[in-house]
Amino acid sequence: MEKINRRNFLGKSALAALAVGTFDAPFIRVARAGEPGANDKIRLGLIGCGGQGQVDLKCFFLNPEVECVVACDVDEAQLAKAVAICADHNRKPPDTVRDFRRVLDRKDVDVVLIATPDHWHALPMVMAAQAGKDVYV
Repeated sequence: MEKINRRNFLGKSALAALAVGTFDAPFIRVARAGEPGANDKIRLGLIGCGGQGQVDLKCFFLNPEVECVVACDVDEAQLAKAVAICADHNRKPPDTVRDFRRVLDRKDVDVVLIATPDHWHALPMVMAAQAGKDVYV
């Protein structure tokens, strides 16, 4: 067996890295500028579609990889505003629910944005964390 020292190892590693970098492998996905890949999508569930929820949703939509898949509010008028924001930002219309637990039950939700009134922040936040969701409160 050939004894390898650090100098030889680094030299061979540099050559291997250079060789790999010069070839286009068919399995490497070339992303278009500004277009996220399928695994780069962030699927958002909005809980609380009032004023703060609407502002936060607009801020999240500054990132092209964010997609709102479900919006939740007890007020139908607020839900309609969240759906309109999605349309204004050229996003698919989200499903709408009135019970926040339906948002947490969904497997297609990665992040939960909680914009409920202050006295309602804690319960959905704790339950979202227990459901394995990332949470923005």
